[in-house]
Amino acid sequence: MSKYYYVKVTVAIVTYKRAWALPYSLGSIANQTRKPDEVVIVLKPSGDGSKDVIKKFTSALPIRLILQGRGNFTDALQIAIDNADGDLVLFIDDDAVAEEKWIEKYITLFENLPNAGAIDGNVYKGYIDNGSVVKTAEPFYDEVLTRRVFYREPLPEFVGYIGWIAKSGFMGMVNPPYDGVFKYALLSGVNMAFRRDAVVSCPIADLFRKSRKGVWNEKILAYCAKRRGYDIYGARGTNAPTVWHLVHNQSLTRDKGFWHEFWLHYDRVANYWRLKKLGANVSFVSYIAACFASLRVKPLPRLLATIYAWSIRI
Repeated sequence: MSKYYYVKVTVAIVTYKRAWALPYSLGSIANQTRKPDEVVIVLKPSGDGSKDVIKKFTSALPIRLILQGRGNFTDALQIAIDNADGDLVLFIDDDAVAEEKWIEKYITLFENLPNAGAIDGNVYKGYIDNGSVVKTAEPFYDEVLTRRVFYREPLPEFVGYIGWIAKSGFMGMVNPPYDGVFKYALLSGVNMAFRRDAVVSCPIADLFRKSRKGVWNEKILAYCAKRRGYDIYGARGTNAPTVWHLVHNQSLTRDKGFWHEFWLHYDRVANYWRLKKLGANVSFVSYIAACFASLRVKPLPRLLATIYAWSIRI
């Protein structure tokens, strides 16, 4: 057995109002072929019984429960990172279910990719049917490809990546392969892992302090890891760590309506200023072009969000 198998692994879960989903998520962690060394759970109390659900797993898992008194989702992420003791920190959503070899596969990937600071894996749709999880092979997220226009050109650090952060602060992507490992900065927070050293100094809470949704927080974490000298990877296919994201309507990023789109777009527009604060060589011309191009869809909430983001930045 590889010596790397004995690295310390933290599983991190940020949760709010998900008492109904936590038994499935925590149950999947308890059933891992390679047990985590600790499970850091950041719970923002809501009175829904989540704390009682978590307590039921304390005999099966080395849980460290931290109660979040105030703040938003990215504050909870910061708390999780700051309190993780593992060499590797594996994030899974509180409404996602991991395959049994989820931890084992991440350990293998980091062992085979010594320059990797962050990796994400497969995210498929899962459904609850009579109390059981129905696992599908249907991707949870659609891969949105982007045109190669000047405002989508990658930052210098991400040249050669299949999915990248652009000079405008927006994202860019070409068609990713369906199987294998590739350089990819567009991490999915549902299923991602970091070397703790790559992100421990990333000021994620401060950068998102005016955010309501925390959109693209994973991309900012990826950029922080890149600034530390690491590469970022996506893994897909049979050898990639897999989770099933339970389909439901209670979500920060899958809501609908004017204000939902307003706050989503605020984060998109504010991303330029976050990257600039981190020292990225962003382009103001590309940024302005990307902002105006984005108004072709849902123009009213996006226009108002753009003006708001320009006025308060981050």
